[in-house]
Amino acid sequence: MKVGDLVEYIGSHTYEERERQLGTIVRLRDSEVGKVYGGYYIVWHTANNEGWWSGECLKVVSSNESR
Repeated sequence: MKVGDLVEYIGSHTYEERERQLGTIVRLRDSEVGKVYGGYYIVWHTANNEGWWSGECLKVVSSNESR
């Protein structure tokens, strides 16, 4: 995953009617620090939220091909 990729949250939460949570990666964190605190800074388009997330709960929906 890289800056500019559109990602979807695929975490373990389950809801009756699950709305897709989509966001864009805007920053990457150093790999050692990212292992503990999350390596991808995501600005979410479908939720009023942004912050550092682990790649384990993300799936690339559309890759930024210019990088």
